[in-house]
Amino acid sequence: MTEEARPGPNPWLYRSQPLQERIIERTTLPAVLDTYRAQAEGERPALTGYRDGIRVGHWSYYDLNWAVRRTGAELAASHGVGRGDRVIVMSSNCTEIYLVHLAVMSIGAVVVPVGNLESARTLAFITSHVRASLFVEGEGVPNDLHAVIALPRVSAHSLLASAHSRDPVDALHDRVGPDDLAVILFTSGTTSVPKGVCLSHYNLLVNAEALRRAHALERNRNHLCILPLYHANAFGFSMIGSVYAGCHVILCNRFAGPDLWAIARDESVNILSAVPEILRALASRRFALPLPELRYVVSAAAPLSSSVARAFEATTGIPVHQGYGLSECTNFAATTPADIDSEVRARLVDEWRVPSIGPAVFGTEVEILLPDGSRAEALTEGEVAVSGHNVMSGYWEAPTETAAVFAHGWLHTGDLGFFVELKGERYFFITGRLKEIIIRHGETISPRAVEEEIAELGDLGRYAVCGFPNEAAGEEIGVYIQVSDPERALAETRAILAQCSPRYRPRVAIIGSAAVPATVTGKVQRKRLATRFAAFARTQFGGAPRVVRHDEKLDGAYAEVVDPHAFEDHGAATRSAGRVEQPR
Repeated sequence: MTEEARPGPNPWLYRSQPLQERIIERTTLPAVLDTYRAQAEGERPALTGYRDGIRVGHWSYYDLNWAVRRTGAELAASHGVGRGDRVIVMSSNCTEIYLVHLAVMSIGAVVVPVGNLESARTLAFITSHVRASLFVEGEGVPNDLHAVIALPRVSAHSLLASAHSRDPVDALHDRVGPDDLAVILFTSGTTSVPKGVCLSHYNLLVNAEALRRAHALERNRNHLCILPLYHANAFGFSMIGSVYAGCHVILCNRFAGPDLWAIARDESVNILSAVPEILRALASRRFALPLPELRYVVSAAAPLSSSVARAFEATTGIPVHQGYGLSECTNFAATTPADIDSEVRARLVDEWRVPSIGPAVFGTEVEILLPDGSRAEALTEGEVAVSGHNVMSGYWEAPTETAAVFAHGWLHTGDLGFFVELKGERYFFITGRLKEIIIRHGETISPRAVEEEIAELGDLGRYAVCGFPNEAAGEEIGVYIQVSDPERALAETRAILAQCSPRYRPRVAIIGSAAVPATVTGKVQRKRLATRFAAFARTQFGGAPRVVRHDEKLDGAYAEVVDPHAFEDHGAATRSAGRVEQPR
């Protein structure tokens, strides 16, 4: 579409079609579930659970449909959950939580997934901010979080048990509309306060149709899910996308390492969705199991390097298809499709320093914008911007932040990228980020959120947090502490950081007398700070943080390990005057 052809500012436009002009037929989750009401349509496998590598349960679509409807009726009758009510759901992966997510949305209520390793402070904020009416607890929730849950609580197991004898109530499902809010996914973004991404039933299902088309889900039916369901990737792709397309989800409670291949073989898995760190771990050792049904692995949620992609494919013989998206556009905005031409795919992986994320998916427009708001030409870097029917309605009760991210009629991602044109198709690449956000193992973490967590635990004086490139995690969390007597601060620092919640715990703390790099107004220069952690780029960290002294004389040595200028672009492709060059 040309600049002139696009109507006025509207981040929900797709090929000139506004959000109200529906581009799919089934526009609510209850309408999708209706597909499986009849026994004949519902016989196909829907969900199989694995706990620590052991098969623990199985549902057909017929069984899943009625379990979801009964659970929805139980939520309404016994817990007073109604249309628009927000329900916190906190758990590691388990089949009960999969069903609860669907049940909450099926009656028009709003599910708010929260990771089971979230900090007490953030959980308390989310619960209060959305004014939740119920807390559903699954597996892996630490007992110390119960103290901050000031609302009615029920376990997923007891909820499903009570629902077993409950009769479904069709009226609860009939009143759900396409634009009704279905889920609030919280993302830390660039601020210390997490923002709630508001997604409707229609948003979720447009993206589901996009994934059905891109990944040929009519034939690639067995989907292995090892990512957490509270993450946009697993929620939107593995769960919603699979239910929409009638796929079989094999849900694992955790990443099982090399044992994953046995599960993939036994369940005839066609597609595995993973993050780059998992691919790196799987590429570290060869396996002898034949996996004739596994078509490819989808890598998303964090940047994929060409070296990881090539190492994984060389070790396993399984292709990697990279995707890209963010919670604000439901899940994927672009992905490498199942039926991509092999020659094109080889070029997209090998010719540029970073592999391509593929073309824009159905229902979504992707553009590269220059600082003046104009559209970039091919091979010219700019900000990645998105519009379409999968774009969120906004951030929950945050009008200022919503207006900012929707400036000039686009969803501004804060990511840098470029595109190339091959055989008449645009293929996009991600080269870096405008934001300060840390992406560790695919999860977004705000540096300021980490700083506030540390501040609540003790007084370390002047300190600042940053993300630094790390081969194992994509990025890791580092904190630099400025003190006059580094020796005295070592023990205190270890004690305070040991109390941090796992999600926000820095993996490296550097203590020194050098000043925290900052502007004249005191704003921390996090990219400059990241260069002090260059020596840890290849370190694989355990649970306890590393606390080390910083000697100003080591700055040069750090720079020899990894060129500090490389941190400016986080592995970006080589550029010259705004143009992206091919380094090979």
